[in-house]
Formats: sequence, structure tokens, C-alpha cells
Amino acid sequence: MSRMLWNERYTKGLPSLEIPDPYFLSMYEQFPAGGKALDVAAGSGRHTLYLAERGWEVTAVDFSDVAMEQLSLRAEGLKVRTVCADLSAFEIADKYDLIVLYYYFDVAIFPAIIDALKPGGVLVLKLAIERAADENILPLLNELEQLNYSQRPVKHRGVAEGLFRKI
Repeated sequence: MSRMLWNERYTKGLPSLEIPDPYFLSMYEQFPAGGKALDVAAGSGRHTLYLAERGWEVTAVDFSDVAMEQLSLRAEGLKVRTVCADLSAFEIADKYDLIVLYYYFDVAIFPAIIDALKPGGVLVLKLAIERAADENILPLLNELEQLNYSQRPVKHRGVAEGLFRKI
């Protein structure tokens, strides 16, 4: 989708994306105790804000400048840095204790995400996949320790959810 369409969506509001995802919350206790986090395709920042309110230093990256502007306002006073960037060209220049990857599935970014995790760092993800039975993302993450993972059908597609640690 184009930046203009995403900007329009965020201008209208996406209430379903304002609260942290239940899977994210259920895995939170297994995250490191704190540190630096990267929220990839952060959108309006539901996970960014949750983490920052708990003392994390979070970098949020998204394609939509409207979403990043909204997040900057909502994150005032918190340790949040927003970056408006096309993720297909974004270079991750730092190392992170936690990386959040929700609903942005581009095979090409997985090596950079794995490289950006500190040893002991955790990746939490939820991705839409074509069909739960036909698409397996685990080979993309074979360098990481699998802590939790499942694929399930949802409507006309599938969803993959997982928590992985860099050894």
C-alpha cells in the first residue's frame, strides 16, 4: 500500500490498533527486564507506548509520517524516538534487547533484524501469512532459539505468532 493510503488510515484512526496485542501482552513476562527496543512497522505505537511506559528506550519505525507524528505527540516525556522510513530501505544501525515485528512481512528484512538483536535479545512477532498450513517462517529464524511459536488460520489467511531469543 502507498504511504498516502496509510496516512489516510491513521488520520481517520484505527481504534483496533490502539491497545497492545493480546499475544504481545502474554509474552511480555519473557522479554528482557528492560533496555533498548525497536518497534518495526510501529503504526500508531501501541507496543512502543506500552514498552516506553515501563521504562524501555524505544525506537519506532513506520512508513506513515502521520502515524509517526501522532506517536511523537502521544509519547511526549517518554524515551521514544520515531523514524519515518520505508522499511524495505531502512538500515538498522543499532543493537536491541527487544525487537517487535507486527504485521510487516518482508523476507528480506529478517537477516537485518536478527543481526540487530543483542545476544540474549528477544524478537516478538505476529505476521499475516497466506495460509497457516502452507507458509512457514521458521527457516527465516533458524539462528534464533524458539521460545514460543504457533500458526493458525484466521478468516481467509493465516497468522504466525512467535517469540525467539538470540543465543
